[in-house]
Amino acid sequence: MNNGEEFNPRADLNWDDEGVLPPVLSPDTEYVFRRMTEETLKAAGAANSSRILDVGCGRGIDAAALARKGDVLFGCEASRIMLQKAREGLRKSGETVRLVGSLAETLPFAGQSFHRVVCKGAIDHFFSPERAVDEMGRVACAGGKVIISVANFESLSCFLSRTLNRFVCRIWKRDLPSPHIWEIPKDHTHKFDYPSTLGLAGKYLRVESVRGVSLLWGFPRWSNFLRRLPRPLALILLSSLDKIATGLPDWSDVLILVGRPKNQFPRKERSS
Repeated sequence: MNNGEEFNPRADLNWDDEGVLPPVLSPDTEYVFRRMTEETLKAAGAANSSRILDVGCGRGIDAAALARKGDVLFGCEASRIMLQKAREGLRKSGETVRLVGSLAETLPFAGQSFHRVVCKGAIDHFFSPERAVDEMGRVACAGGKVIISVANFESLSCFLSRTLNRFVCRIWKRDLPSPHIWEIPKDHTHKFDYPSTLGLAGKYLRVESVRGVSLLWGFPRWSNFLRRLPRPLALILLSSLDKIATGLPDWSDVLILVGRPKNQFPRKERSS
């Protein structure tokens, strides 16, 4: 860490993604996950042979996708279980990703080591997101980028769902059936929304953009409605809402933030 303080987190070193998602995804869940990945990897796009670090890399799927473009990939993951799954997956795919077992809050790399630092869907699992963002900014080179993607728990969908649930409780004295999209999952350590994401990143990064992805993910009966539609029509509807979310990140289901490290002397970087 930049300030040299000792860090002793209560991290789950055996976290496993098995059972986190249902075996069959709803149309809106499948869509939001796909778009989140597409926009994150697009933001991380760089010239061939750039050094990229995937923080909280999980199974290493995104890191492998970036490696296929010719970049030099490193994957950082605290969970021993997920590291093993990443190794197995990379053996099968044949992509080269250098995997490192480490907490995001104490990255074992020298300062200004990477042209891109990516953290997709993981920061709300970290013990200290603030320390993690500080570290990401430290290891990104001057002129490099840090890309953070995270679920927005104050999205339009969360707001409308909570409001509807309060109405149902008042009238019928019961909650809406699960899952409750507005409730923080048990494996999350922090709740993120647009102001908190922007405020946290702004402490350590010069924020360049915050893009929204998807609207109405998880709203009650929304998935059932989409299943009844012909798939091409459902995709058109989801895509139209996604375009609206682009300019309304505070309403969107997912936030994709791009920033550059602060307080570093610029040095020549490969064009992006």
